[in-house]
Amino acid sequence: MILTGLDIALGLEAAEALHLQRQVETYGRLTGAPSARAIATCGGIAAVTETLFGRKLNHVTGLGMGQPVTEAALQALEHAYKQLGLATEVDLCPHADGSALDVLARRGYTVNGFSNTYVLPLASWVSPDAPASAVHVEAITGDRQVAFVPHSVQGFSVQADRRPVELLEITARIAADRQDTSLFVARLEGKVAGTAGLAVLDTPAGRIAHLYIASTLPEFRGRGAQSALLRARLVVARQAGCVLAQVTARPANSSARNTERVGFRLAYTKMTFARPA
Repeated sequence: MILTGLDIALGLEAAEALHLQRQVETYGRLTGAPSARAIATCGGIAAVTETLFGRKLNHVTGLGMGQPVTEAALQALEHAYKQLGLATEVDLCPHADGSALDVLARRGYTVNGFSNTYVLPLASWVSPDAPASAVHVEAITGDRQVAFVPHSVQGFSVQADRRPVELLEITARIAADRQDTSLFVARLEGKVAGTAGLAVLDTPAGRIAHLYIASTLPEFRGRGAQSALLRARLVVARQAGCVLAQVTARPANSSARNTERVGFRLAYTKMTFARPA
């Protein structure tokens, strides 16, 4: 674990909020969905899209970062999510303004999960020696939708937390359409073994690399594809002038273990506060 002060936390949460905002904006552009919107609220962003997508594209992040949280703001968000029949879910950073906890408690929110934010300062990062492997990583060029989307969907399709295929497809299409995102493919034995994305985000704390949408196809798991994709993205992130790299993962999953192996350290753990519709 690293010592994360308020300045770093503000930068990491700003990157997370900007990433979520661009997810929603790109979804709206791709589908023309009139109800999709990213709501700026009390220092953070609330994503509101479609019921089918659950919390993945319908939650709040960055709440209370550098700003107090008001009951009226939370009530407005609750109303928006109620229209979708969804709970209001807030991923709260431990560096959020103290008013956030007070308001969440008054409105009856309870904790239903945790997520870890990992960070890596890129100026001092030295890529660890890769184990002997036949994995080859390359940036995707040309038709990104064709080269990325089906392989990303296939990689996520067998996870323990099964998600609707419509969600897997739209998040992959969003990544392929975002101008701030570089896409990568790992190959083994001449076949696609895994895919991943890197978003370069400008924040008040400097340029931050947000590593996301990484998946491995079932037959290639445990053979180093994701570690190779992590290293390749970090090299590109440093070349792009990023000062920090960021990954968000649920505790104890394989993504968390892979990030720690290449040098990431836990910045903080966020609690997910939820209130039923």
